Amino acid sequence: MNIVEIEALKQAISNEARVLYTLYLRPMWTLNSQKITIKNKAIIQLLNAKTPRLSLGREITDLFVELSKVGLVKFEEDIDLNNSLNNQTVSLPLLQIPAHIDAKTLHQQHQAMSLQWRPSPDHFEMLCKLLGVITSEYSADELGEFIAYWLGRPEINQTPYQWTQKFVLQLKQRRLQKPAAQGQTKAGHQWMNPKSGLTFDQNVENLVKQYSQQDNKK
Repeated sequence: MNIVEIEALKQAISNEARVLYTLYLRPMWTLNSQKITIKNKAIIQLLNAKTPRLSLGREITDLFVELSKVGLVKFEEDIDLNNSLNNQTVSLPLLQIPAHIDAKTLHQQHQAMSLQWRPSPDHFEMLCKLLGVITSEYSADELGEFIAYWLGRPEINQTPYQWTQKFVLQLKQRRLQKPAAQGQTKAGHQWMNPKSGLTFDQNVENLVKQYSQQDNKK
């Protein structure tokens, strides 16, 4: 298991989702088969080995959605998440990280978030494709919210790659939710924001201040 997978497994997901990935999905992945077929019966048997925890296909779908939100699985574009995933296929995008993205790259140049931070151009497009973000364009609002959140946590230090990975995952999670702003359009399972009419960097700075003030009031 590579360091990128481990970092994703440390995110806020259930232990059942972690077991599903490490003991069911990961062992099934081979170089000759880049898609994994979901078998609900086998998953239920695995997760209910000692204590019954799951019985419904909807519960299994929820676990796959958890894994998708942190980038560990990628759905086919036509999968209907309102129905059972039994016999559907998924891929494991973090196993396709290029060889030059190694542990050394992930652990050098740790830094806290700053107002001037932007996604690493060397990694952003690649991560969007691997993690299933349909469009790599992002709004000032999306960037401003991300920066403001992590500015409030100055004790967190990450490499440029890790910050970019977190940002891409946030984009995906936001776009899987129902539309929260007028003018959003849908592509696949994801909602896209309209482009801002303001100067991008100035808009980001204004939004960071706005989100920071909201956090301080909490």
